[in-house]
Amino acid sequence: MASSALYASRALRSSTCTTCLRRYGLSSLRYSSTDAAPPLLAQIKKDLMAAMRAKDKARSNVLRGIISETTQMASGANPIKTDLQVLAMLKKRKSASQNAAKEAEEAKRPDLKEKQEQEIAILDEYAGSIALLSLEELEAAVKATVEKLGEDGKNQGRVMKELLRSGGPLDGKPVDKAQLAGVVKSSLSS
Repeated sequence: MASSALYASRALRSSTCTTCLRRYGLSSLRYSSTDAAPPLLAQIKKDLMAAMRAKDKARSNVLRGIISETTQMASGANPIKTDLQVLAMLKKRKSASQNAAKEAEEAKRPDLKEKQEQEIAILDEYAGSIALLSLEELEAAVKATVEKLGEDGKNQGRVMKELLRSGGPLDGKPVDKAQLAGVVKSSLSS
């Protein structure tokens, strides 16, 4: 029975108008099993192939780890869809590598420390390729939002929420939220 329903849905989809598709509840069928990867992730996949051809083990191991983590996240509740999510993941990996390098140094293991430093350099290379909003742009957006909110503009959480809300001044723009929080805090304290 399931195969006949599948056949019927394919037949309906290929030869029926969108009104009929909605009527039969087939409008939500996926035509593709994969979504487009963020540009940075696509670049990482290309660079993995180049690193493998060049037999660069350190780079290929780091890039494989990044791709593996994004694949794991794709099956979870919050899959990676944007370069900003890739950037957040790279920062998290960099932090973990810095902690590992510190522990390797304390354990007097220069070989492991060197390996972690190579990983940090590779992660920095990719994290630096995403252009974030400048400090001046953030300050201008914060100032405008604080003025717009008036008395409510004295609450840091309220200002952040207004800046990042859907349709807000910074919605969908590449913003480092920690940097933004610092700008909001300094703007409110002055």
